[in-house]
Amino acid sequence: MILIIEGMDRCGKSTLIANLRKHYFTNPKLIVHHASSPPRGVEDSNAWEVEHYSEVADTFHHLSAKEGYDIICDRFHLGAIVYGMKYRGLDPYTIYKLDADKVAFGLEQEVAMILLTDNVESVMSRDDGDSIETSAAEFKSTSEQFIRVFDYSTIKNKLHINITDNGGFENTLPAVTNFLNHVRGEHANSK
Repeated sequence: MILIIEGMDRCGKSTLIANLRKHYFTNPKLIVHHASSPPRGVEDSNAWEVEHYSEVADTFHHLSAKEGYDIICDRFHLGAIVYGMKYRGLDPYTIYKLDADKVAFGLEQEVAMILLTDNVESVMSRDDGDSIETSAAEFKSTSEQFIRVFDYSTIKNKLHINITDNGGFENTLPAVTNFLNHVRGEHANSK
């Protein structure tokens, strides 16, 4: 399975990944990938991001389908769209094309994506000063942008969880586990 977990800082991505590693993914062949931005000095960050995410998607599909790995991405291409547009003038359509052509393609293995969001007040209460966003308006804008790009993604198996609306962090793992079991069941039935 390839699982992409998207969302802004302080929405519980790392907590969810830690819990999934302990309680859901039992495969010893597990990779956790943390998204990155273009290195400093890259002249065309748009081209770099397309090439980078294209190569990584190809590698992940191979590792999952041919080598039996489960892969969890702590942010991936949607984070690149949100923060790339905000800070690097990224053309989002090149990444959306990648979403349709490479990331969403999942005939040989399961591909799923989860978006974690939360109310602005809740996210800000957890901010330790290391978040990219620095004001309520920025937190709100970034959250809304993540929702827009998530909705636009062509990945078939998607789940959006607002932490507060879902009853808190303690309810996130059970909701995600149910979703992943459903994805795996659908995939098994389609073979």
